[in-house]
Amino acid sequence: MARFQYLKGNSFFHRMDPTWKFVWNFVVVGTVILNFDLLYTALWFVYAFLLAVFLAQIPIRQYLRSILLFVGIALFIALWKSVYYAEEAQVLFAWGPINVTQEGILEGFASFFRVLVIVSLSVIFTLTTDPGRMVESLIQVAKVPYRIGYTAYAALRFIPIYENEAQVITNAHQIRGVGETGKSLRSKARLYRSLLVPLLVSGIRRAQAASIAMDSRGFGAYAKRTIIHEVKVSRSTMVFVLVHIAIGAVAFYYYIILGHGIQFLG
Repeated sequence: MARFQYLKGNSFFHRMDPTWKFVWNFVVVGTVILNFDLLYTALWFVYAFLLAVFLAQIPIRQYLRSILLFVGIALFIALWKSVYYAEEAQVLFAWGPINVTQEGILEGFASFFRVLVIVSLSVIFTLTTDPGRMVESLIQVAKVPYRIGYTAYAALRFIPIYENEAQVITNAHQIRGVGETGKSLRSKARLYRSLLVPLLVSGIRRAQAASIAMDSRGFGAYAKRTIIHEVKVSRSTMVFVLVHIAIGAVAFYYYIILGHGIQFLG
């Protein structure tokens, strides 16, 4: 199963309107990046994890598999901040030009949890949002032109397709004895380089096929299209999003307007 493929379900997030869900994602991300306090960002990560498991009903194994790709990036940022902290701080360990500071570690791991929160929100949105339903919501709720809505639908639809196709190409290379099986960075780089051309050619072919299909069906010939499924936003969805908007507004006032937030110094 692809890491970012839509999972069918009947959870709260599955029933949630995609446009309002996107607004919720944007608000929570904005709230998380207001402060660099470690406890603040760690609590947001715990909250995002609980939402993913209980309200989105994403299997824990699938959730961990989806965020695993970004854990390494988050750790790199944390370690970089721990070593290269711009301001004078308490040095915990020194080795030549490398100085590990207490403030750098705190701010680094705060950045670590920030990255994981953003990734978790993206996983919740991607795994619980049906691309077709998202397009209908963008057109009817957000009033986006249906040409742009179809573009967004195609982008989301092709992500799991290319991921599966990359795995098929990798398996085909290994069967022929030309694939990379190592776990080192060099082996990974060679693997991705071997996938670049086949995926690029496949993408061009898919784009040409989609273009011919759209032209043959007269896509874009009319300014408006007939609506088959009417999108309705539930009251629980609106309350859920508005509560997070209120939390974000309070956090913005406390950390930015009143100046209680920890400033980014790295």
